[in-house]
Amino acid sequence: MSKKILFFIIVFIAAFLCLSLFAPMLSGQDEGTISDSFDDNSLEDYDHSQDVSVSEGVLKIDQGNFIFKNGAWEKQSFSLKFKMTDPGVLLVHYHFSDKGSYILSIFNEGSTTELILRREKSDQEGKDIGNTIAEGFKNDEWNDLKISFDGQKHEISLNDKSLLSITDDDPLTSGGIGFMVPGESSVEIDDLSISSTGTVAIEETAGEEATAEDEAPAVEASSEETAIEDNATLAESSASDSSWKDLVEKLFITGATPLDLQTFLINLILSALFAYILGLVYVYWGASLSNRRKFAANFILLTVTTTFIILVVRSSVALSLGLVGALSIVRFRAAIKEPEELAYLFLAIGLGIGLGDNQRLITTLAFAVAIVILGLLKLFSRSKADANMHLNITTFPPAKIGLKEVRSALAPYCPKVKLLRFDENDKLLELSFLVEFKKLDDLEQAREALQKLSEKIDITFLDNKGVW
Repeated sequence: MSKKILFFIIVFIAAFLCLSLFAPMLSGQDEGTISDSFDDNSLEDYDHSQDVSVSEGVLKIDQGNFIFKNGAWEKQSFSLKFKMTDPGVLLVHYHFSDKGSYILSIFNEGSTTELILRREKSDQEGKDIGNTIAEGFKNDEWNDLKISFDGQKHEISLNDKSLLSITDDDPLTSGGIGFMVPGESSVEIDDLSISSTGTVAIEETAGEEATAEDEAPAVEASSEETAIEDNATLAESSASDSSWKDLVEKLFITGATPLDLQTFLINLILSALFAYILGLVYVYWGASLSNRRKFAANFILLTVTTTFIILVVRSSVALSLGLVGALSIVRFRAAIKEPEELAYLFLAIGLGIGLGDNQRLITTLAFAVAIVILGLLKLFSRSKADANMHLNITTFPPAKIGLKEVRSALAPYCPKVKLLRFDENDKLLELSFLVEFKKLDDLEQAREALQKLSEKIDITFLDNKGVW
């Protein structure tokens, strides 16, 4: 193995280890603290319906509207200020993803305000896991809401008073945060702060499991119990209607889960880097007889283009269908001479698709495994043939020479010689070899040694991997 290839392998392994240290960033997880006082009227980092606006540093959500911030926070802890009038309903979603969501429903009926915590999962029926009366709620004034979830236990407080402390026996994983207003009044939100440790660590809490009934104050009047049941039904119905509305709207917007510019650039840079490394692997380890350097030069453009296309259409059904229609009209054709070329093209496209879908960790792992496998195959196949040049020799009478003389002339300069073809008749002798030269000087000396064997000899060297 040459020093260049060894250096390349060491650099790649070091880079992979460095990338592995930042696994949360590679997998698209969000860590740290994010604060938003809603000074930006554009709401670029949010997905929202039409009647959601920012005025004088306050987020306003009109009835029947929603706003969501996509993310992959695993241990969410967030706080906010909100203001609502009666009658009104605010649905707070956290750990929101395609797998489900926690929904905290805040029902303000003027005389009483109730909190209901519900767990919705895509593969099972929704379940209420806690409810209580929100004592200390301020009608038409700012209220401080704090919610923390450590991967197992929910802690919910309002105006610095703890209202719910619930242990979840079937917790959700990472997700984003969002708000829906299905009621009859609008809701104002300000000073949103989100923090996350990024790693779930479910701890054993022996003897401390708290149920909703243990934490919730007793409700004596039967009329209030009936109101709670009606509110729960309203929350479920409203969440369902809003979910359908959200789904329909996402089908027709150009980016339901848009990536920020930094993520976009990181994925494009990674795709170019991976394609460059793949090109080096193909040039040094490939067995194709064609010009591998020219072919490998296409990997960067192919991978970056695939990444860009997937980044654009990944969250839009309309653009995806448009891409299918465009590709059905424009037909791409290229002459693939050997199966190995097709395999490397598929790997380059796979890298582009993985990074385009923001699956950095999975893509990096798959690419590293592929290179390790290619390296092992190359290592164990070196003994069979590691030639870098094709050599064709033709001699003519009366100075026609034999195979033994040719091999003796090549032996001092070629560590490996493999005979591919032997043709001999009265008029000429043709020999074809796969040979290995360590440097250009060896090739020149081998040529001089062959020319000394006969005056009538034709020598042709053809590139296989080249001599450096």
